[in-house]
Amino acid sequence: MLRFEGKSVLVTGASSGIGLAAAHRFAQEGAAVICIARSKERLEQAVRTLPGTGHLALPMDASREDDVEGASSRLKAGNWIIHAAALCAGQHSLRPLQLLKAAHIDESLAANLRSALLCTKLAAKLAPREGAAIVWVSSAAALVGSAGEAAYAASKGALLSACRSLAAELASRRIRINVVAPGLVETPMSERWLGQMAPEQKQAILSRHLLGFGQPEDVAAGIAFLASEEARWITGVCLTIDGGLTCH
Repeated sequence: MLRFEGKSVLVTGASSGIGLAAAHRFAQEGAAVICIARSKERLEQAVRTLPGTGHLALPMDASREDDVEGASSRLKAGNWIIHAAALCAGQHSLRPLQLLKAAHIDESLAANLRSALLCTKLAAKLAPREGAAIVWVSSAAALVGSAGEAAYAASKGALLSACRSLAAELASRRIRINVVAPGLVETPMSERWLGQMAPEQKQAILSRHLLGFGQPEDVAAGIAFLASEEARWITGVCLTIDGGLTCH
């Protein structure tokens, strides 16, 4: 499939995990991919692995307003048009209530919510007149309770509410916005998180995923669908991609 041939797609968190898998999926389907992540070295290395041509590495912190505004100016100066965006940048933390501090809450909200809102503003500003599609990455943690994840779950749950509001706000411009909510996906981030657990805790989490843990490519496929014209009548929804975690 070449659903994104001749189009430009913005991907945040593009240096690893779901973001990198999404960047690859869009590139395989013909897109020129604008890749955003904080580490310049890792980002440039990731972009070199993408198939196709015309991709751009744009190192920045997606949660910092100055960085996002600078990127917006650079893209506008380069006459970039953003036809779709996959906003995958985020942070996961496991911290029980008694260890939770205000700084931890702010960190989760900045990485998972603020980055999505700021980069949505960027994408909407550079969207073509015929419209665009934006996909956020939430988490199954927003839908089911799990100990030690209050701040993380709150920041990911906020994406579900904000998505519905922006779907209503941006519909007049034909800009669609949807969310995917993955279960546990095997990425460097999840490996660090699981590394904090005892073996029996890991096994308990695995057993709740009826189809086992996912791969980044599983989520990238859902992101690409929601960003494509095949989903042109879908906006303001959450697509759960979780191996059966939330169905029981």
